[in-house]
Amino acid sequence: MRFYLSALDRMLTLFEEVIITVGLGTATILIFANVIARYMFDTGFPWVLETVQYLFAWVVLVGSAYGFREGIHLGVDILVLKFSPIVRRWIGLSSLALCLVFVVTVFILSLQYITKIYQWGDLTLDLQIPQWIPYLAIPIGLFLMTIHLLQVGWLIWQGKQDFVGQSERTGVE
Repeated sequence: MRFYLSALDRMLTLFEEVIITVGLGTATILIFANVIARYMFDTGFPWVLETVQYLFAWVVLVGSAYGFREGIHLGVDILVLKFSPIVRRWIGLSSLALCLVFVVTVFILSLQYITKIYQWGDLTLDLQIPQWIPYLAIPIGLFLMTIHLLQVGWLIWQGKQDFVGQSERTGVE
């Protein structure tokens, strides 16, 4: 289910879509160029592997948040569907609360980790940029997940949605 509640939400959506699209596109181009350079010209770019790893980290974490927003995460709901709508709502809110506890805990820990990396002043091996920059994917992705889980929680609370994700049997939220 799409949320068009505010200009901020539209900006977050645009940010997520740009990160996912540019990240996947850039990674694909870099890998392709590196393969061509390696097999056709007997050379290569040593920084490509590290760059692609960081791009994929951004794509996966921001993409996971986007998945909560769009309701595309699958859930196993064979037992939950047997309950009444009110019980399903409470099960949905309970599972959402567990997701939020996990995501917020890891978010806080990731902020502590980023702070330590920043203080250490470590550089990435091949790119030689501060290591905290690519690692920002972790707290940013988790922050976006938190926002989208709260949005989904509001829909579940209002009774407009039963699950955090899609039903595995129907593909319907």
